[in-house]
Amino acid sequence: MLTVSNIVKRFGGVTALAGVDLELARGEVLGLIGPNGSGKTTLVNCISGVLDIDGGEIALEGRAITRAARTRRARAGLARTFQNPRLFTDLTVRENVTVGLNALAARRARGQARVDALLERLDLTELSRTVVSSLPYGYQRRVEIARALAGRPVVLLLDEPAAGLNDSETAALRDLLGELRRDDEISIIVIDHDMSLIMAVSDRIQVLDEGKVIFMGDPADAFKQRHVVEAYLGTE
Repeated sequence: MLTVSNIVKRFGGVTALAGVDLELARGEVLGLIGPNGSGKTTLVNCISGVLDIDGGEIALEGRAITRAARTRRARAGLARTFQNPRLFTDLTVRENVTVGLNALAARRARGQARVDALLERLDLTELSRTVVSSLPYGYQRRVEIARALAGRPVVLLLDEPAAGLNDSETAALRDLLGELRRDDEISIIVIDHDMSLIMAVSDRIQVLDEGKVIFMGDPADAFKQRHVVEAYLGTE
C-alpha cells in the first residue's frame, strides 16, 4: 500500500532522515518507534507532504506521490493525525468531521451519512453540536481521528494518538485500531511512546535512531536487540 524508498531530509546542516526505507502492506499496522529526535514525526511529515524531501521516493498503491501536493495525497487515500490535535476549535464536532469529506471525490452524495456513521462509531453522536474547544483532550483526539477517517483513507498515519489519554481511552483506541484493520482493511502507521499500545496493535515494528532504521521486524523481538535498548537507554 505504501512504499518509502531511501528518504533523505535535511534541516540546514542537520540530517534528520538519512536514507530511510519503509513498506506497509494492506491491512497492516506498523509501529514506528524510537527515542526523541530520532526522526519519526519528520518521516510522517514527509510521507504526508507537510515537508518536502531532499531525496528518495514515495509511492501509494504503486503510484508515485513523491512530489504530489498534500491535497492530492489526501484524495489518493492518505490521511493523518498530529502530535497535538489540529482541529478547527471554533467549529462543532460535526463540522470538524465534515471537513474530512474534502478528501472524497464525490463527497456530497453520501457525505453526511458517512459523518453520522463515524460520529456513532467513535461515540461522538451526543457531542456532535458541541464546539470542539470545550471538549476534554481525549474527545478531541477522537474528533481528529474521525475527521481523518471521513475521507475513506487506505493509509492512516497516527502521530502520538494515545498522548494525553487515560487508561480507558487508550484501551478504546486500541480496540478501534484493531477494528479498522480487520473491518476496513486500512493500513496504519502509528507513532507512540506507549509501548503497551504499540506492542498490542502492531504487526511489525520499525525503530528509528538518529534518522536511520536500526530494527524492523516482530514486536516481540525489538527490545531483545542490544542496539535498540541502547538507543533508548544509552550505553553504560
